[in-house]
Amino acid sequence: METSLDRAALLSRAREHHARGELDKARIGYQLVVDRFPRDIEATAQELLCSIHICQWQRYEYLQRVLRDTVRHAGGNVVGEPVLASPFFDADDLRTIAHRHAQTICGKVANSPQRSHTVAGQPDDLSPEHARTPGRLRVGFLGADFHDQATTYLMVGLIEHHDRTGFEYIAYDYGPAPDDAARRRIIAAFDQFSRVAHLANRDIADQIRRDHIDVLIFLRNPADPRCDVLAMRPAPLQLAYLYNPSGFGFPLVDYLIADSIVVPPELEHHYTERIARLPRCYQPNDIRRPLPQALPREQFGLPRDRFVLANMGSPFKITPAIFDIWCEILRRHPGCVLWLLEPRDDVAANLRREASIRGVDPCRLVFAALEPTDRHISRLACADLMLDTYPYGGHTGSSDALWAGVPLVTLAGETFASRVAASLLGAVGLYDLVAHSGSGYVQTISRLIEDRPRHEAYRAYLAAQRPNLPLFDIQTYARDFERMLAGLAATLPAPPSSTPA
Repeated sequence: METSLDRAALLSRAREHHARGELDKARIGYQLVVDRFPRDIEATAQELLCSIHICQWQRYEYLQRVLRDTVRHAGGNVVGEPVLASPFFDADDLRTIAHRHAQTICGKVANSPQRSHTVAGQPDDLSPEHARTPGRLRVGFLGADFHDQATTYLMVGLIEHHDRTGFEYIAYDYGPAPDDAARRRIIAAFDQFSRVAHLANRDIADQIRRDHIDVLIFLRNPADPRCDVLAMRPAPLQLAYLYNPSGFGFPLVDYLIADSIVVPPELEHHYTERIARLPRCYQPNDIRRPLPQALPREQFGLPRDRFVLANMGSPFKITPAIFDIWCEILRRHPGCVLWLLEPRDDVAANLRREASIRGVDPCRLVFAALEPTDRHISRLACADLMLDTYPYGGHTGSSDALWAGVPLVTLAGETFASRVAASLLGAVGLYDLVAHSGSGYVQTISRLIEDRPRHEAYRAYLAAQRPNLPLFDIQTYARDFERMLAGLAATLPAPPSSTPA
């Protein structure tokens, strides 16, 4: 009879491999746990996580079904990006997961023996301290990525262009502190920058309260342990923004920042929090990102005379179903190659094997390593057409491709994560490249492969109009963002009058 001790020992070994980045060994270790303890949801989730990051799909469907059935029928919960990338979870599942997770966090904080503050869902939520502060609107940004990472890469121009006469932007940084150019730039952009990595969650919440923050914006995902801060309700309004393309579940946040494409009114019912919409694309973009430079394809191992289809996103977003479609396109169009990212070992070998299974010469897959931003933007311009993943599409990578002058085809579904590229395309005037079915996705891609003049017209348009496209107009975006914040803050109790009665 196997015991919890056996499970603990097996899990410990798997976690050691995982911590060292040895994902295939970790996957095998978690599989041993799952095989011996089939109802072990932690091991199942971790096996799937390791598997999708290296595109090892041997047990993909089995693991996905186990997790989905747990969420739907057994009251379990699985939180994080792998769920957003799963075609086995629909928008209703994501709502259930977010709400269940939010209630769990709020219950844990409420029952903490160290509780000394308001907790979401408690009767004192509308205490007098939640009145609006006088003067400038004080906006806190709580996150861990104030350095050379995608969130800062996108957001830094917004912070630099904010109206300092009406708004005070204050960062609460609990992440790493490397001395890179992106970090120096964003620190300089904030009115105040507070390092809180050394503080416990309750102490961060207390500092935010002492700072009289009116609106707190969370820049991470629901799996982050700092979500406990949100459950303590340190600010009268709490928003989720940019990092996580899905709901958090009320009462962790009051609003999810979106737009009319990523969350159209007819899909609002899939979210427990309210939707705060920006008038254009919800994603900010930095006009100071490097311009693409002309580089020969040969530098990246690409054939000069082939039509290059590309996806330079994280491999965990590639599902067997979307890879089926890509291979169908490669079989239809023998003059094409597929260019993909290999940020870790095993991805290329696994995907080449999957291509071979699907009747595609594995030599038609070309792989690229991670590159610095300026070189990455330039190499994107070597692609002819970007293919978006589904149901978790590209975000920063998609706007980078459009900035580099490369058209993008996406498949929009019902979830936020599947609709981001559609919003980006809408903001550059190319919504006709948004498909709403698998067959439409294939047809749109094939049409651009076959109609080269049309394809070149898209490229010429993006290159010529780059400085004029709404997607890259960060100054207008900053004003729209401030109007949204001011509108939300107008719902708060008025600040105390400074004039005696």
